[in-house]
Amino acid sequence: MRHAESLATERRKHLDQVHSRDIHLGLDMRDVDVPLTPEGRANARLTGQRLNEWEAFDVLYVSPYKRTLETAEEVLSGLRHRPLLVKEERLREKEWGVLEGLTKHGIRERYPEEDERRKRVGKYFFRPPGGESYADVNLRVHSFIGTLVREHPRQRVLVITHQVVVLSFRKLIERLEEEEIIALDRQDEARPASLLVYELGERDGRKDALVRRHWNLVLHDREAAPPARAVTGGSDGR
Repeated sequence: MRHAESLATERRKHLDQVHSRDIHLGLDMRDVDVPLTPEGRANARLTGQRLNEWEAFDVLYVSPYKRTLETAEEVLSGLRHRPLLVKEERLREKEWGVLEGLTKHGIRERYPEEDERRKRVGKYFFRPPGGESYADVNLRVHSFIGTLVREHPRQRVLVITHQVVVLSFRKLIERLEEEEIIALDRQDEARPASLLVYELGERDGRKDALVRRHWNLVLHDREAAPPARAVTGGSDGR
């Protein structure tokens, strides 16, 4: 699950809509401290309530950022069965280094050489000074998946994390290529409070493989979400 709408998500959406020339997002806080909006909290709470239509989770892993912890808090408030909560730093958002808090226009204005390097290297492998590339994030997510395999075989696990990390799960589990991940990032990114769902099944001739059943599944909108039987039934849900 990607975290619900945060102040930064709301702010970036607004600046894009008005074609702003602002350099900074205008949030006087670290990225790790950005909270949810009231709407984000409400959507996370409704998602937790809808998850009661599914089988109970054995464990909930969450990024230590404020917006993910607040999402977990609201989801848990709606669940009848509260799983063990584990904070996991490997699920933190991609680190942006010197670009943290800047708008797209701000990056071009403050760090034109980095903007040009990003275009040359490509978004996937570009590592800003003091930050991470998408490939860097994959390394820690790969390690985390190993932990899940060792400690939670055949258990139901809920993970609450961030956009880039959600894409990293798809990259690693589905063995997607660089261009496929970037296309998702640009055209079909994980929506706030949406779910990426995998179940054990058969894939590429392998039994007990993780098979994607849903992408961008939004449970807090009953008109957009399938009924509970479809959630566990095996449709792709796209």
